Parts: sequence; structure tokens; C-alpha cells
Amino acid sequence: MHPSTTWTPRLTVSVVSHGQGHLLAPLLHQLREASRQVRMQVIVTQNLPEPRIPVEESEDFRLTWIVNTGPLGFAENHNAAFTYCRAPFFCVINPDVRLEQQSLLPLLDCAAQWPGVAGPRVLAPDGRVEDSARRVPSVIRLVRRTLKKRCEADYAVSQKIQQVDWLAGMCMVFHADTYRSVGGFDERFHLYCEDVDICLKIHLSGGYVSWVPNAVIIHDAQRASRRNWQYLRWHIGSLLRLFASGTYWRFRFFASGHDKRAMHV
Repeated sequence: MHPSTTWTPRLTVSVVSHGQGHLLAPLLHQLREASRQVRMQVIVTQNLPEPRIPVEESEDFRLTWIVNTGPLGFAENHNAAFTYCRAPFFCVINPDVRLEQQSLLPLLDCAAQWPGVAGPRVLAPDGRVEDSARRVPSVIRLVRRTLKKRCEADYAVSQKIQQVDWLAGMCMVFHADTYRSVGGFDERFHLYCEDVDICLKIHLSGGYVSWVPNAVIIHDAQRASRRNWQYLRWHIGSLLRLFASGTYWRFRFFASGHDKRAMHV
């Protein structure tokens, strides 16, 4: 079903499935439940062939399916989904994310008050807090993280909304005008660093990159780069592209003052 010309959601959600129907199904049902609180348009991109998941639509929950003829990258898929966006807010979310009752509303409220992008506190299935809010990467920081057996979080969890350098891309809620103004995700990146790049562009445009600890999601992370050298090669290539970009160096040298923004309550 496609939304009518008069039907207007508050949130458009983009989720991409790589033959991950077993993960996608529970997320779609959770999104449908969340639509009781916020009218929602969900764009599902099937990046690999798989059966379509039956989910009942409603007045507050509409689905649009995109079936790719060949696999596309993270940026290409979400940018294509954004062309369907009819809402003031745009969420990108991974199929392996699980929502809690109040996962989305605090992110929407934050993105409305401080336009830019907002991200939740991310928990692993065992309850550990994942480092989904980070400082801008550098060669020194990457070496330190690699050598340490246990990585320290860049930002301490608190009850306050914090301005951070960047947010991990498993769940991001954008003000749609912000996403549009920065040109969406950069499609020259392949699978990694798209989230870093877009957050730095939002900072440079005067927008906000907000970490919202009272919005909580569960993420069953699939870290393929630890199992597959091809993913590791893509990761390194994306980091090199990031380090060579004008966006990265403008942020490092001219926009570091964003850290001085007061934390919001």
C-alpha cells in the first residue's frame, strides 16, 4: 500500500534487509506497535531476494517496499528511501535493532527542538552499553582502541542529552530538512563511515548531533569485519576516504568549538 496524497506521517523509517527476514519481522511488528504513538511510514528495502513479510497496515502505519535488482550500499539504499519521505523526521535503522516502549519519541522530541540528528543509548543483548556516541576518529585514537582489550566509552552515560561528534548508524533520527540540506549520506563510502561523515557535515552546517540516553534500543551487533577480510578491507578504505576528505579536516580544525555547547537537560 502506498500513502495517499492526503496522508501525512510524522516519521518516515528506512530499514534495509540483506536477506534478513528473521530479523526484519520482529522489528516491523515493533514499529507497527510504536505507530500507536507516532504516525509512521516505513520504507523497507530488500537488498537481496527474500519473501515479503506480511505485516498488517493501519491508518497510522503504512509500508512501502523497494526491491533492488542488485545489492546497493548503505548510503545508496537510505538515500533512495528518503525520496519517499513525506514526514518531518527521517529514521534509518538496522533490522537487528529491537525497540523498547519509549525508544523513538525522545529522539523525535530532541530532533524537533535541536534540528540535526539524534541517536539513542544502545544496549547489547546482555545489557552492556555500546559505544554508539563517539569522538571524531584519528589514527592515534584508532591505534589506542585497537591495542586496548576493552575500549573506554568516549562519552559518559548520563540523563542529559549530550552533543557528540558522531553517532553510529544503526539507529539515527534526522530532521528531514537537515538530511536534505547536507545531501544525505555520501554514496562514495562503502558500508563504513557514512555515519561519521554525515554527522560532521551536520555540525559544519550549524546543526546538532545529539545523544539521547533516555531513548534506549537493543542491538544484536553483527560485526562482520571480525570474521571477513573483505569487510575489513572496506572498513579501512572508508577510513582512508574519511581522513582524506575536506569535511573531516574542516571539522578537526575549524569546528572543534562545538564541544563547548552546553549539554541539554
